[in-house]
Amino acid sequence: MPEIRPARRWPIALLRTLTTIVLLQVLIQGALAGGFVTGDVNLLGLHSANAILLILTSTALLPATILLVRPGRGPWWPIVFGVVLWWAIVMQAGLGFARQVGLHIPLGMAIMGLTAALCWWAFAYRTPAPVPAGGPSAPFTAGGPS
Repeated sequence: MPEIRPARRWPIALLRTLTTIVLLQVLIQGALAGGFVTGDVNLLGLHSANAILLILTSTALLPATILLVRPGRGPWWPIVFGVVLWWAIVMQAGLGFARQVGLHIPLGMAIMGLTAALCWWAFAYRTPAPVPAGGPSAPFTAGGPS
């Protein structure tokens, strides 16, 4: 009887944790920015510090998406999604430090949507069913399973 290899569950748990943290940080960024533009200039320092922390947290998403593929047996596209999200966050911080608010604000909204989508997907995702260690037990032919 072939050995059954279940998908590892810890990679999706790691991804869920990190996407939740990133989502919370993005929400905090919006709240800090809102407080700053309404007159509390002291919040700009916290907004900047959270931006740096957000870059670091989104960087941690990248290996988490790779671990989801192997050993987690998950899909590969979250790797691309994570790279795009990381790049957008780095660009966002650069635009913010350059005071380019005309681009900074809409990109922030896009980051919020991307982060929320990835977080939602991570919680909706279910690990694949176990497969035999040597592959499927039924032989495959050009016409389908025999």
